[in-house]
Amino acid sequence: MESINQRRLSDITFVIDKNLNVKDGNRSFLRLIHKTDFNLNISYILEDCDAANFRYFLENFNTAQQKRSFIATIKPFENYISCIFTVSKEGELFRVVIEELSYSRQLLDKALLESRELTALMQNFDAYYFTFDGLKYTLKNTKDLITIFTGQKEAFKKYITNMFRINLYHDDTVAQFNSMLDNIENFVSNKYYTLLQTDNEIFTIHTLKTSTRTSTLIVAAINQNKGDEPVMNTYSESRDGLTGLYNKKAITEMAIKKINEEKSPCSLIILDADKFKECNDSYGHIFGDRVLVTIASCITDAIKGKGIAGRIGGDEFLIILDLTEEDDIRNVTRNIRTGIQWNITNVEPGSVVTCSMGIARFPLHAKNYEELFQIADKSLYIAKYRGRNCYIIYKPEIHDKIIIENKQVDDRVASGQFYEENVTKKLEILNMLSKVKKDKPASIKKLLEMLREHLQISKITIYDKNFDVIYIVGSDLIDVRGSYLKSNKHYFQLFNKYGFFHQNNTNVLGSIDGDRYDLYRNANISSILEVLAKDKKDNPRLLICFDLYKPGRSFLRDEISFALLVARKLSEIL
Repeated sequence: MESINQRRLSDITFVIDKNLNVKDGNRSFLRLIHKTDFNLNISYILEDCDAANFRYFLENFNTAQQKRSFIATIKPFENYISCIFTVSKEGELFRVVIEELSYSRQLLDKALLESRELTALMQNFDAYYFTFDGLKYTLKNTKDLITIFTGQKEAFKKYITNMFRINLYHDDTVAQFNSMLDNIENFVSNKYYTLLQTDNEIFTIHTLKTSTRTSTLIVAAINQNKGDEPVMNTYSESRDGLTGLYNKKAITEMAIKKINEEKSPCSLIILDADKFKECNDSYGHIFGDRVLVTIASCITDAIKGKGIAGRIGGDEFLIILDLTEEDDIRNVTRNIRTGIQWNITNVEPGSVVTCSMGIARFPLHAKNYEELFQIADKSLYIAKYRGRNCYIIYKPEIHDKIIIENKQVDDRVASGQFYEENVTKKLEILNMLSKVKKDKPASIKKLLEMLREHLQISKITIYDKNFDVIYIVGSDLIDVRGSYLKSNKHYFQLFNKYGFFHQNNTNVLGSIDGDRYDLYRNANISSILEVLAKDKKDNPRLLICFDLYKPGRSFLRDEISFALLVARKLSEIL
């Protein structure tokens, strides 16, 4: 599977008929299915239920839509991979592009534990290491990973005492040995133990904890030192206790050395979890910790062999990538982004934790670490502004203008000018709102256009109780929701109890509501605010939709509040 992750996923394409027979494809597809020709049925790599659903999907393909998406699980082979098929019709055949791939939960857990074991092995382990999975201990050698012993605590204690000739007459050694086993049983990690052997040689053990949503594992290094003085616990001192990534001090020092001293070309990525505070508030800090561990595992999986990563704040991570070509960076960041989005929502569908990334390249964008970090940080800010769940690779010809504009806004905010202008425009809209009448559509359209310009959005659409358009203003006059609204009984299931649905990046919906994701994607809508007004019998009366097109930005809180206020007043008038 490693070769798949290193390729541009959009290069994987194939052509099939409605019976799922493959007619054509590219080399990437052949590599994916482990075949040398196209003489097969796609059900060969699909789960049985997905094969049946995909056949039904093709038989009922809506030719009015140029492209549609289908979420499937493929199994090359028995390593399950979640993916999105983007399908377009070509005569009697269908062209399928695999847009995104992510490991299934089962495979991710397995890969995470194995990668953590491997990470531990790379930390200058000597000949042996052992693991504890909550039930048993497993002792292995590092040369070929052969299992030497497996068993429970007392048997393991006896075995390792004899094998490493632990001096049970040395009080400090006995105390540390027993403390180590107790800590491991309680999954307390990042500890360092110095033990004395019967020949007065010293050996050391240090522990690392790795967690997935379903498994927790302790990996312990056994280092047999030749001297009689214990070595420093550089490993545990450099690691973040929760995620196993480097801590802020360690990753910063490594970055400074790589950039300022070694002058090695690289890319610096600052990653921030979107809406992490809301996640903690809604689902608790235990789930929040699981989210951080998942983010770390997705980063580790995506950068394996290509760089290093560390946790530099609560929900902020720093990645040093040994790649500077834009396509290579995009491959890595795409895998991180989709991995985080899909794996978190698969466990808790109600959560919408995603990530934003800002990226700067050395020496292209800066001459030292400090300047590079500032540029990556500004790029992260732009990614947040664009609607989150995305990455920005810094390009001065594009992003310097945005940074300058943001600085100008900050200056206007500091001086009070921004608020004065905002209040003046809001008062103008509210004054007009108090004068418009239902039987004067021209005045309502003028009001909506003024509101659209004030909110700096692409389009406002208003539907009546039958979901027919009654007003539409904006960059185009196309009704993108009408038919979908009338045919989908579950359209409003994502609305909150206050009667509106807001999403600053519609990509998030890919792992929550596939049809809704298709709707917005085909219309190029990146951010939305939809407000539903009801009558006294709780029946839909009016639906007002505020849309932002790509490249999008976030709806600011102040904008949402004002849009909701105007929407409520309009529902009383129309």
